[in-house]
Order: sequence, then C-alpha cells, then structure tokens
Amino acid sequence: MNTITINVSPEIANYFEQADISAKNSVESYINTWLSDTFSKKTANESLLNIMTKSSAEAKNNGYKPEMLETIIEDLLKNDTE
Repeated sequence: MNTITINVSPEIANYFEQADISAKNSVESYINTWLSDTFSKKTANESLLNIMTKSSAEAKNNGYKPEMLETIIEDLLKNDTE
C-alpha cells in the first residue's frame, strides 16, 4: 500500500492522532473505499453496494449481529422523523 498526504483541519488531525489503532484503521478503510469509489468508473449504485458490503463485513467482524443493526437503524429512523 502507498501513502498519500491530504490537508485536514487542525481539529481533525488532533482527533485522528488521539484515536486508538482500531479507530484509525477503520477511518483508513473508509477513506480508501471512498477514494476508490470516487476515482473509479463505477455507477452510484455499484459504489453504494460496495460501501454497504464492506460496512456489513466490518460490523460482523466487530461482533454486531443483524438484530443489533436493525435496532440501530430503527432508532435512527424513529429519531429522524421526530
């Protein structure tokens, strides 16, 4: 893997520097996915499916069960309509 440098606000840099290794790895994974999708020739649907697949795999690896995710989504939707 190669390393690139991007400019971020001092606040974001501070948050990242203080994060634990698991959080940093998660952020790097999301950034890699976003950059890959942004610069690829994929359709929006393909990009979304790719992000959803990777997010689902990460959630399962972190011990989340489908029932837990459904509850989180239901709570978010309920709070969004209030």
